[in-house]
Amino acid sequence: MLLLGQVVLSLLSLSGWNAKPTLDNPQQHPIGVDSAPKSIAIVGAGSAGIAVLKTILDLPEERRANWRLVLFEQRSDVGGVWLPDPDEPNPPTLPETPLYPLLRTNTPHPTMTYPGFPFPPNTPLFPSHEHVKRYHSDVASKLNLTQYIQLNSEVYAAGWRGNSTHGKWEVESHRYNHRTGRKRVTRDTFDHLIVANGHNHYPRVPDFDGTDEWLANPTTGGQKRELLHSIFYREPGRYTNQTVLVVGAGASGRDAASQVGLNAKKTYHSLKPNSTLITLEPLPYVDTVGLISHFTKDSIVLEDGTVLTDVDSVILATGYQFLVPFLSRSPSPDIPAILSISPTTNYTSDTAPSLQTNTRYIYPLHSHIFSLSPTHPPTALSFVGLPVLIANCPSDIAQSLLIAHALLNPSVLPTKRDMLSQLLQQEDRLRERGYDPYVAGHKMVGGDDDAQAYQDALVRYLKEKGSLPNDGKNFVEQWRRDARKDSFLLRRAWLRIEAAGQEEVERWLRGVESEDEWAELLSRLAAWQREWEDENGGISVSVGDDYWEADY
Repeated sequence: MLLLGQVVLSLLSLSGWNAKPTLDNPQQHPIGVDSAPKSIAIVGAGSAGIAVLKTILDLPEERRANWRLVLFEQRSDVGGVWLPDPDEPNPPTLPETPLYPLLRTNTPHPTMTYPGFPFPPNTPLFPSHEHVKRYHSDVASKLNLTQYIQLNSEVYAAGWRGNSTHGKWEVESHRYNHRTGRKRVTRDTFDHLIVANGHNHYPRVPDFDGTDEWLANPTTGGQKRELLHSIFYREPGRYTNQTVLVVGAGASGRDAASQVGLNAKKTYHSLKPNSTLITLEPLPYVDTVGLISHFTKDSIVLEDGTVLTDVDSVILATGYQFLVPFLSRSPSPDIPAILSISPTTNYTSDTAPSLQTNTRYIYPLHSHIFSLSPTHPPTALSFVGLPVLIANCPSDIAQSLLIAHALLNPSVLPTKRDMLSQLLQQEDRLRERGYDPYVAGHKMVGGDDDAQAYQDALVRYLKEKGSLPNDGKNFVEQWRRDARKDSFLLRRAWLRIEAAGQEEVERWLRGVESEDEWAELLSRLAAWQREWEDENGGISVSVGDDYWEADY
């Protein structure tokens, strides 16, 4: 297992750097010359940004001594979506985060940590968002990352001034003084731009016929109806004595339905007919219904013909759009925008004249990371954290390792032509499995198996190239694989322990500090719960939470 701070590099050949750059020789681009001065901008100080910043700093100091690193974070602290919004949501203005007060992780925390950096002792196995936020702050502080992080700084626009082989990024950032309400606009240039700002910011709201008419018609009690995306969801108590329809099978949909169900007069949960949630741990106080067809003046009509006439509020837990606004803005009139937005797929990965997003898929990208746009070299623009249905911190490290070594020496990467060919093959494989790659986008459609294979492949590639020591091990340890498959089992176990009281919680957590000790606890807890369920006629289902996804 590769621990943070234990990256070992072999010497890489520097031959051929003076040859003419070509499509098939991206390693010859001057911006990639080993040991040359290099400036790198990272956007976002959540899980992904912290991972890539730390991984770059893990490179041998003499090889990166003349690199300039700046991490821009729009908010007032690190932690990304785990940092609470200081203000109550005020629709339609988007909040800073979708975080809600009762949020807890839906997988045990040891499976979602940066390798080699476990949560502190005595952390509940399924912690609240406060614990996760504190974890990110601890990583940034203890690993001395804060000196590179510029808080309250929004990257407003970024444009590439150059061509397919040479150039610089022009980055416009807005630094806010929340005390005075003023902002300072700054322009700077960088050789490389790493996008690590997450993808839970811009709600995906389905366009149902009749919603305006339904919203304009008061309930039978004379109350105003409401239809909001789950990004605005905070307190379940506000739905007391209402009838609520929650739409979507994602983790936020499940949480909203379970929390609102304890307060509302009646709660419906709209799911696909074959949704796993229907049979796996159903909520006894929530009625499962089918997908929405349309709205009328006084009802919601489902696809199976069912008519709901009593709904007061609808919560749309329907996912988020893949948008990066600062890449779709130009900092200068003479620089074209890097990312084009088109809800319909006008281009394919091999025909796109620039980077594209159809709001579900950013393309063309090599391994969900490197931009293969013909407008700039592959290492000029990279992404961390795009994959969905994956354990973020370990995956972010795996992606960051490839980025760090590609920045150190771009010859690590295949040729641009080969990377594009690999992307097209991957898209074809998705089609063979029944998925449209431009809809499935960055989802690990096979759940944990695909997610772990993806991470393993990134690190294995670096080992095969000689950039990392080839120890013959998978990147994702077996204990993580086992625990993620047992997520539901482990959660049921932990709820039993919490129900028994704080003394029992402390007994299970006593003496658990190292990563190995957390792994051993997970194994022991799973066996304990299985034995109890076998003896008590309960369910013993081993399935990861990664099947959760929005229905619309």
